[in-house]
Amino acid sequence: MALKRDKQQIRDILMLIEQCDADVADIASQEALQQAAAAEAMRRLGEKELSGILRGMDVESINRDRLGLRVASLRAAGIENMEQLCALSADDINAVRGIGDEAAWLIYTMAGRIRREAETGLKLRVSLDDRNADATRLLLTAKAAMETDAAIREAQALYRDYHDSLAAAYLDAKPAAGSVGWLFLPGEKKQRALDAALYLYELLAGEYGARVRAVTKAYDARQIPDEAGVWEDFRKNSAAYYARLDAFARALNTRIDNSYSGLPEELVRQVEMEPIHVEELHAVLRGYQEFGVRYILRQGNVLLGDEMGLGKTVQAIAAMVSLHARGATHFMVVCPASVLVNWCREIRSFCELPATAIRGGDRHAVMRWLEQGGIAVTTYESISRFALPEDFRFSMIVADEAHYAKNPATRRTQALLLLRRRAERVVFMTGTPLENRVDEMCFLVSCLRPDIAGQLREMKYISSAPQFREKLAPVYLRRTRDDVLQELPELIEKEQWCELGPEERRMYLLAVSAENFMAMRQVSWDVGDLRKSSKAVRLLELCREAEEDGRKVIVFSYFRETIRAVCQLLGRRALEPITGAVSPQRRQQLVDAFTAAEEGKVLVCQVQAGGTGLNVQAASVIIFCEPQIKPSAEKQAISRAYRMGQVRSVLVHRLLCDNTVDERILELLRAKQELFDTFAGESTAGSEYIKAEQSIGAAVIQMEKERLAEELMTTEHEKSGD
Repeated sequence: MALKRDKQQIRDILMLIEQCDADVADIASQEALQQAAAAEAMRRLGEKELSGILRGMDVESINRDRLGLRVASLRAAGIENMEQLCALSADDINAVRGIGDEAAWLIYTMAGRIRREAETGLKLRVSLDDRNADATRLLLTAKAAMETDAAIREAQALYRDYHDSLAAAYLDAKPAAGSVGWLFLPGEKKQRALDAALYLYELLAGEYGARVRAVTKAYDARQIPDEAGVWEDFRKNSAAYYARLDAFARALNTRIDNSYSGLPEELVRQVEMEPIHVEELHAVLRGYQEFGVRYILRQGNVLLGDEMGLGKTVQAIAAMVSLHARGATHFMVVCPASVLVNWCREIRSFCELPATAIRGGDRHAVMRWLEQGGIAVTTYESISRFALPEDFRFSMIVADEAHYAKNPATRRTQALLLLRRRAERVVFMTGTPLENRVDEMCFLVSCLRPDIAGQLREMKYISSAPQFREKLAPVYLRRTRDDVLQELPELIEKEQWCELGPEERRMYLLAVSAENFMAMRQVSWDVGDLRKSSKAVRLLELCREAEEDGRKVIVFSYFRETIRAVCQLLGRRALEPITGAVSPQRRQQLVDAFTAAEEGKVLVCQVQAGGTGLNVQAASVIIFCEPQIKPSAEKQAISRAYRMGQVRSVLVHRLLCDNTVDERILELLRAKQELFDTFAGESTAGSEYIKAEQSIGAAVIQMEKERLAEELMTTEHEKSGD
């Protein structure tokens, strides 16, 4: 299309371009304005919080290092607390009767140090009980940001993608809108002006104009609540507000106190005062995890319901470590059979307490635990099958996946309740949200705090109300990723260790004997009946947890046989798998279908096919069926979901079998990274990769044969010793 020189039309085009660019720039700049408003509100809130801290500190605090400073003289001058003292200059302090030059300087220096220490540990707290003007202003800013976030992001993208080209075309087209000098312009410049005007016209009539109209409409439609409304909205949606406040705070190097998920402030104060002793813990607890440990120790019998991936296991272990430091000796973990090995490994990783696995009625294991102490790890199916001395008591029992014991009529639940009577403290753990399963919650709470359970049953009809949550507060602690977003890494990786059953072990030994590396790598997935596959059992559990958590899952495997087994296992939960046989076009169609599918759906992919070229931000849980030979292949697969556009933290689970090729491969990955890099170069195709597999396979087969031979000799020796 050619645009004739119509000065008025071109003027209209230029005016519309100016208006669109200005509107886009104005919306795009709102993020900086919101950040500035939040910074001012946080500064004022921080000053208020700091003032309260200093006001609560007696002026005697300056003598904490036994400096012998003249506090009496300060009191005589009406200076009673650190807030008053910190407000004075060195000259003001020197003017106090009875304080000389040197003492005044020491007092001034000490006061400044105490103030800085208080500032360093400062956390801003937005509380429903303190609706001050600065907190209200901060919430209004957060709400405005939440309302306009999508519009601002779109405006910033428009400005970034179009502003420079618009400015250049605007300057080129401008001569065509005037009359002075047009006749004297060279033909080339006239044509450039008309082409530029046409370009701007087509932008306005096309995608650019449509996007500008949509973004300005969305921005103008934003809803800004009044002061009362924003507090009510905060009460209902505190997690969303905390996430937004944390985004503000990170830019200001400030901390927002949001670890307590709506607990009453008096309970929070009591929990924070509970001492813990985790010097022997081989992990650094995050702030919310430390609070969870204090909560367990302070409350005694609790239901820890933190969302999947927030570290319930390390909190329970830390509580046991703290109790051990106080003199406690015996603890017990009851868990599903599929995670027993995982618990033992986690305990050995995080602390020095001995972990004793007790399966079935293993009397020798029970006796070993009774004699040496530490943590007994057993299953729900086993606890009814072993006997303990009549008068034996232990410090804590941890029931993992406590919803396994939700039915009081089952044998496992009855056995757990009998065992629970022997423990001084009880921790039920579940990542499954129980708020919508009131009967289950009431039963579990009744096992811990019958007094609270009785009150809950009377309030079942208002289970979504704040009063219900307040009643639960002394026994139920649940934090979501949004609650503690500022403290979480964006990528959470977990090793899921499984224990071989008899059929799995038989198939594995055959593969090792045949020196078939590929068959060895398919350990657990090669059994005829998937109900006998420990990896399959664990994968099903992880997929169910993800569905309950409102997440979608990608499952990766190198082997097509494993892909088929996983699809068979998951049934209708899984979409059509992506393998090397699926065309690129069909792969994208499957990804689109997965993106549009409901939460809980699973996309099963062959690593080689699904690990490159696809963007699957709809998934936030990734499961690897076996360790990959080439570390970069795993990284590429993870990056399919963990990339720009991902709005949730990503959980990566690796299914691994204890004492198998899985462990040997991980040992090589960790200890001999250079060897792997040499064997498995950047190319994943052709002779290089085949050579890498053969070299690594030969090394692993040899390691595994030697280990199994040593294991057999040890077993024979033990038998002959008996």
